[in-house]
Amino acid sequence: MRTMTAAECHSKGRALFENGDFQEARNLFALALEAEPQNMQYMLDYAQVYVELGQHAKAEAFYLAALEIEPNSPLGNYRLGNLRKQYGQVIAAVEKYSLAIAATPDYFEAFNNRGGAYHIMGKFREATADYLRAIELNPVLEEAYLNLGRLLDTEGDFDAAAKMYKRALENGLNRELFTHLLESVSGGTSEKAPLGYVRAIFDGYAGAFDNYLVQQLGYTLPSLIGTQVRAIAAQRKDSLVALDLGCGTGLCGAEIAACVGHLVGVDVSAGMLDQADRRGVYHDLVDADIERYLSDLEDASIDVLIAADVFTFFGSLENLFAHAARVLRPDGAFIFSIELLNELTDYRLQHTGRFQHAVEYIERLAASSDMVSSCSEVVDLRIEQGCPVRGQLFAYNKRIGRGRVHDQ
Repeated sequence: MRTMTAAECHSKGRALFENGDFQEARNLFALALEAEPQNMQYMLDYAQVYVELGQHAKAEAFYLAALEIEPNSPLGNYRLGNLRKQYGQVIAAVEKYSLAIAATPDYFEAFNNRGGAYHIMGKFREATADYLRAIELNPVLEEAYLNLGRLLDTEGDFDAAAKMYKRALENGLNRELFTHLLESVSGGTSEKAPLGYVRAIFDGYAGAFDNYLVQQLGYTLPSLIGTQVRAIAAQRKDSLVALDLGCGTGLCGAEIAACVGHLVGVDVSAGMLDQADRRGVYHDLVDADIERYLSDLEDASIDVLIAADVFTFFGSLENLFAHAARVLRPDGAFIFSIELLNELTDYRLQHTGRFQHAVEYIERLAASSDMVSSCSEVVDLRIEQGCPVRGQLFAYNKRIGRGRVHDQ
């Protein structure tokens, strides 16, 4: 049997990489690199497969080795900049993006991502300039419109943010995403965020999500929810079936996996589910809309239902509560969070694109769904622009010995 050439190994590895078979792609890239150890493209792709496998120290080592061969490589500096930014090393990321731009002045992805690094650093003027340059170079670069719109929103310039979202729509970009954001900065409202919006947001964040949310924004909900679930497990002799709605990268799953017998995660973001899968704590991971997934579950099939930072993408919660009450077993627990709304209305779409809810609304829904409160705690969900985002953590139990709550 004829041995494949280095080029053939690399080509086949690329095909496997594109199909998500990272382990086998790595093996083929290694063969290609063994045959041609100074081949820059082979080394960069070998490094990238380690990024996808979550082995970032190895990825960094190969990126650095590649840049020793070709220090001014635009792609090498760009990818190492992405890795640096993902782990919060934003100054080092800016340096690498700048080298990529110096070598390739029309590198619009590098302008956009350097803008993101400046954005994190609070250098809004530099970030704005980079985002605008990225859009000038590529008028259909969705991420640049999204990033610049968010920056303008952060600065309170809602009119300018609205113009940016309108411009994205005029260029034929993600209609669900930019329509929702346009409504949010224009005083509009809706019953829920479109799936396309949620998917686009979290697919874009997946790789850097844990570091950004936990290390930079002080996200504490997973540990708080873990405390609740462990207390439930300690009181129960049977093995718990738990469902993690909007599981993201699996931060909550990692907290509760050891104390439940079966753990399922559901999310609409394939990127997030890929990250969650790497934790190895879920028995099943499902790419689905959570309302539709809940509607297909059998009655009384779940012991613990959790939803951390999920209701921020829903305005109306009536159907979710009805589904929760139906699928929970008697005395089953429903644990979730909201962003607090201090107004005389049930919910409101914020300019951030997220929803806030009133405590009175939650209590009313719980009562109508035959649930009894076991926890209601005001918490700081995360830090944004140096200020805590106020929320509330709830835990409800399905009342024992009462009739079924029907879907609405």
